[in-house]
Amino acid sequence: MRKTFQKAIGFYLFLFVLPIIFVKIPILAFEPSGKEQVESQPVVYAATTTTKEIPETEEDSPINVLLLFTHSHEAYHPIVKGVVGVTANYHPTSNITNISDLVTQHFQMNNAIVDVLPFDNMKEMKVTNRQFYESYAAIRPVLQKQLSAKSYDLVLDIHRDSAKHKITTQESNNESYARIALVVGAEHPNYKLNDAYAQSLSAELNRIVPNISRGVMTKTKDDGNGIYNQDLLPQSILIELGGIENTEEEINRTIAVLAKAINVVF
Repeated sequence: MRKTFQKAIGFYLFLFVLPIIFVKIPILAFEPSGKEQVESQPVVYAATTTTKEIPETEEDSPINVLLLFTHSHEAYHPIVKGVVGVTANYHPTSNITNISDLVTQHFQMNNAIVDVLPFDNMKEMKVTNRQFYESYAAIRPVLQKQLSAKSYDLVLDIHRDSAKHKITTQESNNESYARIALVVGAEHPNYKLNDAYAQSLSAELNRIVPNISRGVMTKTKDDGNGIYNQDLLPQSILIELGGIENTEEEINRTIAVLAKAINVVF
């Protein structure tokens, strides 16, 4: 009888303290372990015949981008040979400016509005008998005029590097990409602002496709022009898009990645 009474007392005591136990002890199994950063909306990036998906960020107001080509006749060997039958470092019609439409399309898919500076700088330099080293001075008044007429969130001066395919190409997931190098001129007082934007863009490029960016190269007058007209806008970046031996498909894939990275950074 006594044992039965003790069991009954124990049972009622358990019922009494049970709510207290649930209040005092957190139910950890239902607590989130941490916030996951998941980008759920896909965006297509492609070469001429290849499509893949990478995440898309939330859409904000579109950014305004100005695209220019200081060395407008720089050419890619495989492309110029396929078009005109010869290999050339420079060509008046088959050259880097031909990527303008592709850049515009990919940027538009990533919430950017693109204006292309309508100026064939190397053609104009030939007409006015100016030397290659004067190219940035030659295009500067045209660029200044455009910047005074409209406000831009980003200015991209796109070039192609003279380095060979081994240096300017990156393999990732069985696809090859033209690598990007970003150049910042250190010969003006505010160059660190340009450098900060370039470093952020380089990091985002490598987040999307590891090692697609060769990094940021800071140059003085001993290394080249030293300013590259970047003193006109802090968000001005010079991009070396691939090298002389990169193919059209490699360049196309990289433009898609560049558009996505700019969408995230800017």
